[in-house]
Amino acid sequence: MTMKRALLRRDTESDHGTLGVLAARGLPGPLQVMEPPWRDNRRNRSRIPSGAYEVLPHLSPRFRSCLLVADVPERSHILFHAGNVGGDVEQGWHTHTHGCLLPGMRRGRIEVRGRAQAAVLSSRTAFRHLMTWCAGAPFTLEIVDA
Repeated sequence: MTMKRALLRRDTESDHGTLGVLAARGLPGPLQVMEPPWRDNRRNRSRIPSGAYEVLPHLSPRFRSCLLVADVPERSHILFHAGNVGGDVEQGWHTHTHGCLLPGMRRGRIEVRGRAQAAVLSSRTAFRHLMTWCAGAPFTLEIVDA
């Protein structure tokens, strides 16, 4: 049996985070993904480098059942989990990720501490779609920068 494949094409980056579109055959439509902005692959601050990664089912103490992006250079514990925003905290933006990937059904804005911030919305629904699609099996994730 061939391993499933998904493609994340990043298209927008700012201090609010990095947005991209995740597509895969059999996934019910493309999902939006929020990651932190590129900060030289710094732990807890940066999105991961583009490339191909194996994604594995994972049980996290914090997020419970989620997905682990394996063998990220100089990084560990990179997950797919629910969340909305991925801003640069050093620039005063809020984040739900320290390098992880947050799926959403659509893009939008959320007001955090009185400031509108770019976000992915309906993240729990998107995460459920992703978990159902992979059905507990590993898959290959290719990440490309626009």
